[in-house]
Amino acid sequence: LSVLVMMSSCMDKNARKNNYPAPNIALPPVGMVYTISDLVHMISISGDPNYVNDTIFKNDCSIYGIITDDETSGNTYKASFVQERATGKAIELYMKSVTGLRIGDSVRVCLKGSVLGAYKGTPQIQNIESVKVVVLDNQKYIEPEVVTISQLQNQNMLCQLVKLENVQFVADEMGKNWADENGYGERYLEEFVETSPGQWSPTGKTIMVRTSNYAAFANKPLPTGNGSLVAIVTLYNNTWQLVVRDNSEAIMDGERH
Repeated sequence: LSVLVMMSSCMDKNARKNNYPAPNIALPPVGMVYTISDLVHMISISGDPNYVNDTIFKNDCSIYGIITDDETSGNTYKASFVQERATGKAIELYMKSVTGLRIGDSVRVCLKGSVLGAYKGTPQIQNIESVKVVVLDNQKYIEPEVVTISQLQNQNMLCQLVKLENVQFVADEMGKNWADENGYGERYLEEFVETSPGQWSPTGKTIMVRTSNYAAFANKPLPTGNGSLVAIVTLYNNTWQLVVRDNSEAIMDGERH
């Protein structure tokens, strides 16, 4: 008996030490199912880019999608992005606390008690409790859509995972880190197009890459070459921005144009 008691005690201690999941609890009801497209449309018909805290979900209802950005790198806090595989539509999840969500998680989000709105133009579901996000599967990654700067500067692309090619940080950014020591880094990318074999010309289009000084890669130098970048599309008032998930997704080791 004493041996069994000791084994039980050790198992409990190890469970706590290794952060094993808590005992199963009742999952939030599914209720009415919306698509992310439905929610984005609810915001867009308001006609107000600063539409905030207008729709509170009072009944059981849910959306399904794939997590395309998480808090792992520290570039976002209490926030994730979720995208529909079928339509590409996406929205930001603004949580009440930090979560264990990971890129590639297939999730159901129970909307009851949360708020549909937008922050400076970026569509959000706000005030979400972590227990309302049910992980259904893992490693169901969404591939970024390859776009140009002109193509991503579109309301239909907000919160989506995209990939830019033939881009580089502008000359004025050279020698800088991803973020400033005491604040966000606001760095600009420029885009090039091949006008003839081996000849590249700037398109004249630029876009901001905004990075938190809390990001794990904040104090690392910007890449100095030309190449590709994977990021999430956001909007702040009239400024289009890209949120980088990790600096490893900036593959810019080609020759500058």
